[in-house]
Amino acid sequence: MSCSSTPTSSARTSSTSSGEVVSRYARQNGVQGLRVADASVIPSIPSANTNATVYAIA
Repeated sequence: MSCSSTPTSSARTSSTSSGEVVSRYARQNGVQGLRVADASVIPSIPSANTNATVYAIA
């Protein structure tokens, strides 16, 4: 049995809203007042503990 996971970098981010899920300021595109604070917005897998990085984002 194998399992593939995506611990980080799964939400497309950009400074424009042309199909991206999250803006570069962690704002959810298409939903007013909602920000994303999880590992999906980290651009690359951190060398430090992923949980600590997510806490820093939040």
